[in-house]
Amino acid sequence: MSDYYLDIETYQPNPETDFYNDKIIAITYRQIDCRTGETKGNLNILKSWETSEKEILEQFYNIFPSEKKDKFKFVAIGDNLPFDLGHLALRWKFHGFGINAIPLFCEHPYIDISSLLVLMNAGNMGGASLHKFGGTKWTGSAIAEWYTNKDYASIIAYIENESTCYLNLYKFMVKHLPGLWTDYAKEAGIIK
Repeated sequence: MSDYYLDIETYQPNPETDFYNDKIIAITYRQIDCRTGETKGNLNILKSWETSEKEILEQFYNIFPSEKKDKFKFVAIGDNLPFDLGHLALRWKFHGFGINAIPLFCEHPYIDISSLLVLMNAGNMGGASLHKFGGTKWTGSAIAEWYTNKDYASIIAYIENESTCYLNLYKFMVKHLPGLWTDYAKEAGIIK
């Protein structure tokens, strides 16, 4: 099994997300150990401004397994992965890649911390963000302006900061959540 931190950046010219028309401008992935959060490789950033959206989607399509038998070759780990996987599936389809979205969502394994962020936010979805709990310097709201102004250095800095903050939080979670369950299990009489 190969575990990878995964995140995409999209260009949203309008405030509302438009899965069919918002372009993917960057795909970021890095191999990690899902049990410890330790990184195993370099941060890879596929940038559309260096080639095109179609080119980075093709590069990632060749990395991300589309066959059911290969689904454990790339286990995505991230925050709000249905957003990322949904955009990937629709933009692959838009560009003519043969991708079936049902196996992508129903059969492909992934680890998403967004539900844990909601729990850490006292059950509130509003504000349950990586910015709040991971300490990122920026939110994604600046991406559209940076992309429009061709400020690619700021986009790269955002991606690197977000990746570092995510991986630090994930590493903390995998270290401490098993102990939290052990405390509960002792209190509930599940274990002695």
